[in-house]
Formats: sequence, structure tokens, C-alpha cells
Amino acid sequence: MEKKEKRVIAPSVNVAHINGDKGLRIDINLAGATKKSLGLEMGKEGFCVKAEAKDFRYHTCYMLAHRVRAKEANAKFNSGLLTVEVPFDESMRSHKVAIH
Repeated sequence: MEKKEKRVIAPSVNVAHINGDKGLRIDINLAGATKKSLGLEMGKEGFCVKAEAKDFRYHTCYMLAHRVRAKEANAKFNSGLLTVEVPFDESMRSHKVAIH
């Protein structure tokens, strides 16, 4: 019996600023996936995640709007939700633009 190729799904991802604009919190919905199958690679400008579920697999890569310190990333997986917190590479203090 030949093994059937699982369909690939891009998980839903939410990215938000945390810690007084000192870093990013990335929530990745991997419902049905197991922690054992999870793979996360993070670089200064983006990340890739993959995981296996029973009938499908997740795989996606994202570019981030801000450079981060990837080696300082902290990831937790609980009930199908992968949460990654990572500090910015530089301070996010910037110039506010007046809107008329």
C-alpha cells in the first residue's frame, strides 16, 4: 500500500508588539498538530514553521516587519497554539507622524 501525500495547510498567524514595544509575540494556530512533529526556525527577519496533524501538515514561512534577536526567542506549545516571543534587534522608538 502506497503512502498518501498529506495536503499542506498554511496556519493562521497573528503578530503583535509586546513588552512596551520591546519585541514581538507571534501566535501560530496549529490545531491537531503534535508537539513532537513541530519544527520552528527563526532568523533576524522572519521564521518558518512546520508541523504534522493526522490528515494534513502545516508549513509556512513569514517575513517580519522588524528585525529581531532570533537567538533570544522563547517558544511554547499548548493545546495547538504555538506562542513565540522574541525581542526586537533595535529599539522601536520612532518619530510619530501627525495625521491631518
